[in-house]
Amino acid sequence: MKEFLDILLDALIDTAKLSPFLFAAYLLLEYLEHRSSSKLADFLTNGKFGVPGGAVLGCIPQCGMSVASSHLFSAGAVGAGTLVAVFISCSDEAIPVLLADFRHLGAIVPLLLSKVAFAVAAGYLFDLIFRRHKFGGGHHEHEHDCDECDKIEEAHHHHCGEKCDSNVFLSALKRSAQVILFILAVNILMGLLVHFVGEDAISAFAQKNKLLQPLFAGLIGLIPNCAGSVVLTELYINGSIGFGAVFAGLSVGSGLGYIALFKANKHIKENLIIIGYNFALSVGVGTLIQLLI
Repeated sequence: MKEFLDILLDALIDTAKLSPFLFAAYLLLEYLEHRSSSKLADFLTNGKFGVPGGAVLGCIPQCGMSVASSHLFSAGAVGAGTLVAVFISCSDEAIPVLLADFRHLGAIVPLLLSKVAFAVAAGYLFDLIFRRHKFGGGHHEHEHDCDECDKIEEAHHHHCGEKCDSNVFLSALKRSAQVILFILAVNILMGLLVHFVGEDAISAFAQKNKLLQPLFAGLIGLIPNCAGSVVLTELYINGSIGFGAVFAGLSVGSGLGYIALFKANKHIKENLIIIGYNFALSVGVGTLIQLLI
């Protein structure tokens, strides 16, 4: 019992150190998103930007853009390649978690740039492969009813499909509290593993299975929740997985974007093709990165 309490105390201390910085990051993000959500929606639906625009907007922390993009795709306002780009560039909660940990601030820019470049290439490749098939809104020649337009407008002003608080401070507090709980859970689990298995054994296991890490990370990325991105980022911070693995997992993950896609687009086969494409390509590229780095 004493050993468990020591592990719990260490996890609480480590998590508490991150909490103020995590809250500050969310406070800034909430403020910016409340002020610019409609402008971002206009940017995404502007046909001039397409896939590159989706890749850039997908980088915005949290999964609001992936949710909104799913509704826009269903309504025919954006193409399948653009949706793929948004999903792949989405990192959900990874950026705020990295911002809160000063030791890994240097990983943010390489992660974002590599994901944007990959998202653009993946989006164009998807459109090239499936150029003869009309996905999403293409089934009804971009003619969607006002109910669909209302759902799109609603999605632009929601975080992951949930209503925003008018109080930015309260909204940031709720969001950071949720992520802090996930981080605490991961820290406790890692503490238990180190205690009972040993740090050297964990490191040796991770190194031995280096090329399988992107596959496992990709499966975690399929979790339709912010938990997946938090777990992947914490594992990367703790040195349990490499850059290729966290790249793969975060490229597969889109927060609640996949759930929103199934709700908005009734063509199940199309949804499975998009998700399967993202998974296979992300894991493949992540494995290649693991080999090179």
